[in-house]
Amino acid sequence: MCGPYWPVLLIVAGFLHSGCAPLVLTAGAGAGYVAAKEEPRSKVETFFEDLGRSIRQTTRKLTSGRSSAQRQTSEQYRGRLALRIQRSTLAPTEVYRGEQVTLTLQYVIMGAPKGGVKIREKSTLSKDGKELTVLKDESSQKENGTWENTLSFAVPKSAKAGKYSVSLQISTQGQTRSARHSFTLR
Repeated sequence: MCGPYWPVLLIVAGFLHSGCAPLVLTAGAGAGYVAAKEEPRSKVETFFEDLGRSIRQTTRKLTSGRSSAQRQTSEQYRGRLALRIQRSTLAPTEVYRGEQVTLTLQYVIMGAPKGGVKIREKSTLSKDGKELTVLKDESSQKENGTWENTLSFAVPKSAKAGKYSVSLQISTQGQTRSARHSFTLR
């Protein structure tokens, strides 16, 4: 009755009794999920995976709040925070699958305290008025000056032809500024 499997049976029983078995089973289930993810299960999944891999973004400060014109403007806003979109663009406006779309958003912060303010930048992609995905949603501390955010992505090969729009939004301390641009996928 105490064959060669008896020690294995005791070890398994010990795991079951100590509560470690669910961990072992979960690890096995996770490995199956990772293996299944290697093959996309649908065109929708392929669209989002391709889009997600292609998103590139940078934010840089173009000017500080130190020029005389900006200093004068900043003094007007002392104690009052001002957030303004200076320029926003999307190019190209007609694209084919696999091509890059680039969005640029320049904005100005004035009247911020010495340590800056927390700015939230959010960009969403929509088709036919329905939001498809969030391209970017990040918050970071920014000081007075002009800032430029550049976001680019490749249009997935699985995307359907039609009109798409990208909404850009910046917000801080109850102030929100937004812009919307469209492109056509041929």
